[in-house]
Amino acid sequence: MFEGTLGIDISKKELAVALIIGNKISKNKFANNQQGFAKLNQWLSIKAIKDLKVCMEATGSYGDEVAEFLYNQGYSVSIINPACIKAYASSKLKRHKTDEVDAVLIAEYANKNELHPYKPRDSMLKKLRSFYRCQQNLKIQRTQVSNYLENEHTLPDSISIIYRRLLNEIDLQIKSIDLLIDELLTNNSTLKEHCENLQSIPGVGKITAIAILSEVPDFSSFNSARQLAAYAGLTPKQNTSGTSVRGKSRLSKIGSSNLRKALYFPAISAKSHNSIVKEFANKLKNRGKNTMVIIGAIMRKLLHIAFGVIKHKTKYNSQMLYT
Repeated sequence: MFEGTLGIDISKKELAVALIIGNKISKNKFANNQQGFAKLNQWLSIKAIKDLKVCMEATGSYGDEVAEFLYNQGYSVSIINPACIKAYASSKLKRHKTDEVDAVLIAEYANKNELHPYKPRDSMLKKLRSFYRCQQNLKIQRTQVSNYLENEHTLPDSISIIYRRLLNEIDLQIKSIDLLIDELLTNNSTLKEHCENLQSIPGVGKITAIAILSEVPDFSSFNSARQLAAYAGLTPKQNTSGTSVRGKSRLSKIGSSNLRKALYFPAISAKSHNSIVKEFANKLKNRGKNTMVIIGAIMRKLLHIAFGVIKHKTKYNSQMLYT
């Protein structure tokens, strides 16, 4: 049983916090840096709370440092999807949105719900995620520059030369990142084994395997493949009510968009080259499911298989039941 609950609303430069102890709410603000974290910890120490539950929204890189800092101080930390707080605020008919109001909402939500505990990523996984995301950003930039050059004949020669040089430089940096990823995998036997086992799944190549390892926080933190699918936002969202409303089921999309994006094209490939997935897709087609519903279901199936492969530390086996 926790004595208190701390809600943290995170912005780039500031942390707005709300501490609930019994019926009392204390508020404060701290800088979003190491000095601010130290002052926050000092403020909490003065409150003399033995067991504290800390909750914050997933905000990308802005919240990583404070989450790890508070975890290392021995607090129970949870990072939740912002959609949860948005829905909770709607249920309370909140009309105002400020950092302080959000911090209180986060604390109240955490106080009333069982939350999944946060665990910092392994340092090698952090590095792999940084490499992978940098690689993907460079590829997006490459596409943008290539698009400019599609109508190269309309550009002044000087501009065309600049774009060509930029394209060559981006290509060099992508190759550099590829080498860094290979070096990281070579020097870490566990990551290398996981990557090779994931690539044994028909439809999953090296880039997808790296994407899965990069974007999944920690496979051991998920108790089931369904939990992992929910994290990726690949669980179905039902839309029915009574006897009159029979809407189409859709993907919830409340989860990691990066992971969903990484699984889209592998799902299309697996639909033709993975015997289990192919049979699964045909069953859905015979039930009248449209193409996008089938692809979404295949993405979820691939993630289930990936979970089994990592959990059992083995290569893909078509005779094994992955659920």
